[in-house]
Amino acid sequence: MKKVLVAGAALMLAGGLYTSAASAAEVKPGVVITGDSRVRVYYKSEEYKSNWGNTKTPDYSATTDMDSRVRLNVTGTAAGGAYAKARIRMSEGQMGDMDTDTSQINNLNSNNIWVDVAFMGIPFNDTVTVELGKYRSTYGPLGATYNFFYDDVNLTGGRGIIKAGSLEVNPFIEWMDESQNISTTSGSGADYPATVDTNSDDDEMRFGAHLKYNINKDWVVGGMIGYQSDDRAESPVPANGNYSAGITQNNGGFGSVYTKGKSGQIGVIGELAVTAADLNGFNSWIEDGNTSYTNTYGSTVNWVSDQIGSNDTGFGGYVQPSYTMDKLTMSLNLGFTAGGFLPDRAFGFVMLGGLDNSVITRQAIGATGDWLWAGLIADYKINEQLKLTGNLVYADVSAWDSPGDGPGWTNSNTSIAIENAWELSAVLQYTISKGMNVYVSAGYLDPSLEYVNSTLPLEDDASFGTAARFELAF
Repeated sequence: MKKVLVAGAALMLAGGLYTSAASAAEVKPGVVITGDSRVRVYYKSEEYKSNWGNTKTPDYSATTDMDSRVRLNVTGTAAGGAYAKARIRMSEGQMGDMDTDTSQINNLNSNNIWVDVAFMGIPFNDTVTVELGKYRSTYGPLGATYNFFYDDVNLTGGRGIIKAGSLEVNPFIEWMDESQNISTTSGSGADYPATVDTNSDDDEMRFGAHLKYNINKDWVVGGMIGYQSDDRAESPVPANGNYSAGITQNNGGFGSVYTKGKSGQIGVIGELAVTAADLNGFNSWIEDGNTSYTNTYGSTVNWVSDQIGSNDTGFGGYVQPSYTMDKLTMSLNLGFTAGGFLPDRAFGFVMLGGLDNSVITRQAIGATGDWLWAGLIADYKINEQLKLTGNLVYADVSAWDSPGDGPGWTNSNTSIAIENAWELSAVLQYTISKGMNVYVSAGYLDPSLEYVNSTLPLEDDASFGTAARFELAF
């Protein structure tokens, strides 16, 4: 019934706007291809793999790696302005002999060419456009791969682009998990009663809207609000009671508000977000499966915690005021996470967070506890081609200590949490030519760690990494 209502609403929207379609400007039909390429060479100290020096077998050592990718953006436009877009990714992964070493091919289906964006856009008039298909969404004050809450999210569904002067509104309806594809069966036998998701039903879906308003050329405010439904089958607690919960659904509300602006030499960026308890971590690029355990029938159940969702409503936010003096900009990034909240993996610095841009990042912000952090950032534009950024960051963490405190937290005696950490890092950006940049980064992270509910010996060795990232846009 839900899907019938959604389809009916979409048809009403299309019917109501059809008469305005003729007003869309005529354009020259054709195909345009743009793209980008990236090559990274990076070094990581042995603490990255040895779990801060706590894993002695095998004897891990420092690593030096290289990876590359090429992406093509293909846009086809019809005479009336409707368009289709696709993004083709090629050979994304670590270097290796691809003829013989297929483990080096890093992608969805063990191929080195695949498509991760494929959608069409239908402009009904100069104000309203509807996009349908597989796309990526970024809602926040910054460009893609830098935002705190909802950044470069891979989605399938429909969204609107409605513009009225300085206001833009983006309603969306999206399928997060289509049971036609998964047909999940969980459990077997008397102690594990089977639950089955029905094909073309029992879906996990996301509904909501984002809006952004440009107050003037210097200030923008925005926000989003949404709800995720989950009709996938739940598994009851088995009769033998050997694990603490059944397979749970991940549903509830989420939202954020943000701003970005400047007045003279002073600027500010900030965002505040909330996620329902069952959705904590939903924006962290972890697959939202609804299989929560493995077991040996008639023996001990090996409990595997859900990677999405926890016990409490999650909150998180940050504010970053800045002051510019000629070529130097000083910023102070202050933020927090609470109740199991995890920010998008894009957000962060060099060693703490920032995975989308820093291949040497060591620790996800928000993981293993509730965080408070302060980061002093200095950006100096040496000349038109050269820019240097330095970071000095301190994080204080209140460790999760019970199952369900945060997404994926198991509270085993080998669970390591950060008590606090210092980051010292720098990034040098050099423009070689128009569209061709290289970023050279280095970072040092000094943590204080703790085992949860354990007195085992603990090392808290510092981690070091450095990387060169070449980026080309064409």
